[in-house]
Amino acid sequence: MINNAITMAEHKLKMHFEKGESTSLSIVEVAELMDLITFGKTATKPLNQSIFFSFSHN
Repeated sequence: MINNAITMAEHKLKMHFEKGESTSLSIVEVAELMDLITFGKTATKPLNQSIFFSFSHN
C-alpha cells in the first residue's frame, strides 16, 4: 500500500513535469508529492486526547 502511494506520487510528478506550465497541480501539492517520495508515508497518530483536556485542578 505504501509502495503504491509512492508509485502514484512518482507518476503524478512525471506527468506534472511533462505538462509544464499547463499543469493543474499547485506548488504545495508538488511539495507534498516530493516529500512522500523522499520521506515515505508517515503514519498518522491517533488522537488520544482526554475528554478532560480543559479541566482545571484548582
